[in-house]
Amino acid sequence: MRRFLHLRTLKTTSLQALVRELPLRALLPLGGAIFLLFTLLGPVTDMMAGGRQPRDVVVRNALLSGVFAIGYAFGMMRRQHAWVVVTAAAHLVWMVMHRPAGVVVDQILPPETLRFHLRFDAVAVLIAMTGSYTCFLWFMNGTAATYLRARAEIELAREIHQVLVPQVSVNTGEYEFAGLSAPSGDVGGDLVDVVADAEPWFGYVADVSGHGVSSGLVMGMFKSALRMRLRNGGPIASMLKDVNAVLFPLKSGAMYVTAACVRGGPRGTLEYAVAGHLPILRVRASGEVDEITTPQIPIGMFEDFDFRSAELDCAPGDLLALITDGLTEVFDAQDREFGMDAVKRVLQASATLPIGAIAERVVAAARAHGAQADDQTLLLIRRRG
Repeated sequence: MRRFLHLRTLKTTSLQALVRELPLRALLPLGGAIFLLFTLLGPVTDMMAGGRQPRDVVVRNALLSGVFAIGYAFGMMRRQHAWVVVTAAAHLVWMVMHRPAGVVVDQILPPETLRFHLRFDAVAVLIAMTGSYTCFLWFMNGTAATYLRARAEIELAREIHQVLVPQVSVNTGEYEFAGLSAPSGDVGGDLVDVVADAEPWFGYVADVSGHGVSSGLVMGMFKSALRMRLRNGGPIASMLKDVNAVLFPLKSGAMYVTAACVRGGPRGTLEYAVAGHLPILRVRASGEVDEITTPQIPIGMFEDFDFRSAELDCAPGDLLALITDGLTEVFDAQDREFGMDAVKRVLQASATLPIGAIAERVVAAARAHGAQADDQTLLLIRRRG
């Protein structure tokens, strides 16, 4: 499976993306390959002129052709348009100031001199071709191979992330659920999950500090530990305490997990806990919006901590929204935050729509406000009337 992913990544990863992501020092072999390849224009042009260009003109043409080729290539592949403009301007000036100088069409050179010139050109072509090919192999077998292996690993992690955080669309008893999580990169640290086959049901969102693969790994451990702990029952507070004890020694000291959890109960009374996370939003059938929370630290900050849970009422028609700060901390061009109030307004305006459409509207409103900078996750829970 990993070999397949590696081969697929080799086919789908463009050289342009590779050049944009790697530091310049790692691109020296590629730059050498491009430079030597285009120095061929010097001796080839002389061969086309019958070997009558002076040696200094041939060398100058070769060197400048290689320099201009690097400017064009790296400018376009790294999307540095200034490089392209400067290179094109310098190239134009050089062409105007140095027209095919040094070529005297009617000049007659001794046969021995012509043979020397042509041998010089041929040897220069062979050296440039060999050097260019060697530099390109150096780049592909070294820097590019390392990069592509890393990309294959990230692709595998991304696919595992999609399995761990699927889109949620579940109905159980009186309740319906809709949830989604959109990572800001290849692998996210947010989590949305509903365990509907348990009695009672359990739904939550979680947000691991940081970004990338490390956050995704902690997210997977958190989901596994929490699901395993759910089998033993007990209040949410004791679950979070046990998960905290399991997770604390398995992560770096700076990492932690914020979470908002809700569990079903009799006659619309639900148990909930918020650990270092945004408040749960309750949109009542009347349109009123409440912020519900249990102020306490995130999971994994301290080795031993007594978490708390509480109860909330959920009447028929009420909608609960559990979101991560990737939806609220979105900024527009004037650096204005989308914020919790904007989320509330969207929920109020669309509360009567199908629950999946409400989730899509919240995400669409945040992205219309500004570019996504963090993982964006939400879980909607509605008690049907």
